Amino acid sequence: MATATARRPGVGRGGGRRGGAAALLLVLCAGCLAAGEVSCIKFRMFPQLNPKECVSESVSAHQWDLVLESVEANFRKAAKRNLTDHEVAVRLASFRRPVTIEVGFITMSPNPVDQTMKPIDYVITDDRGNMLNTRTSITQEEVDWKGHVGGRGPYTICFTANKEFGVVEVDLTYFHINVPGAKHAKISGELTEEDIRDMKPVITDEELKYFAQEEHVMELKGDMRQVGTAVYQAYYEQQHIKQILHRQHRGIWSFAVKVKVLGYAEAFFIVLCSVLQYVFVRRLFKGKGKVGSFRGGFEI
Repeated sequence: MATATARRPGVGRGGGRRGGAAALLLVLCAGCLAAGEVSCIKFRMFPQLNPKECVSESVSAHQWDLVLESVEANFRKAAKRNLTDHEVAVRLASFRRPVTIEVGFITMSPNPVDQTMKPIDYVITDDRGNMLNTRTSITQEEVDWKGHVGGRGPYTICFTANKEFGVVEVDLTYFHINVPGAKHAKISGELTEEDIRDMKPVITDEELKYFAQEEHVMELKGDMRQVGTAVYQAYYEQQHIKQILHRQHRGIWSFAVKVKVLGYAEAFFIVLCSVLQYVFVRRLFKGKGKVGSFRGGFEI
């Protein structure tokens, strides 16, 4: 993100600290500026001398160059003829697309003891001077505006202080102007057909290197065949193992049934033999008792 530029004619800048919090804020601002992602500006406004202060910001040069590369490629492709440099320059200068505007600021008194509110007015304008947003009597604001159709910039936010509130210190925490991707950009009625056509991303030669070539596809097909063969073999091996396990389970079940039946039969025959043994022995002793009594009576 390009660093914000401030237009402050005839106005001094205040650098007073407010304890540890102010020092921490200063460190964060320095880090933000070094990263190039946000604009962190702190200044004082003296309404008696100049009640108006403006800060401008544009889309970063790197982002806008990438956008214009796609625009030029699409413009040349759609023309289907050789274009002059003047025609290309005119098209690039007239190109407009959706941009996102993000602003955040807070106002306070430069005197740490003074805790009174310091409201100010502000207005945001685009690169053509059209007013985009305005509010009055604001002490703190965060704007996240998406879908505005415009060029690279600069986009300007102007603050106006009221004389009755005295000196005001404005902490402009961030001021971003970005271009969203073509997929995420909202198509507005303000866009022309040429703008919508030229907004489409163009694949560069460097990006084409990462696309799959024919030899890559053939190699991938060979790998897929090998994977398919391995899966096929593994599937039928699993089926064979299942059949073996099934036969083993059936054999174990059949053996268990046979053992159970034989066990019952053996127990039955043992019981039967015991009963027969009891009957035969009893009859045997009964016969011997009758013969003994017959012999004793004959001797008498």
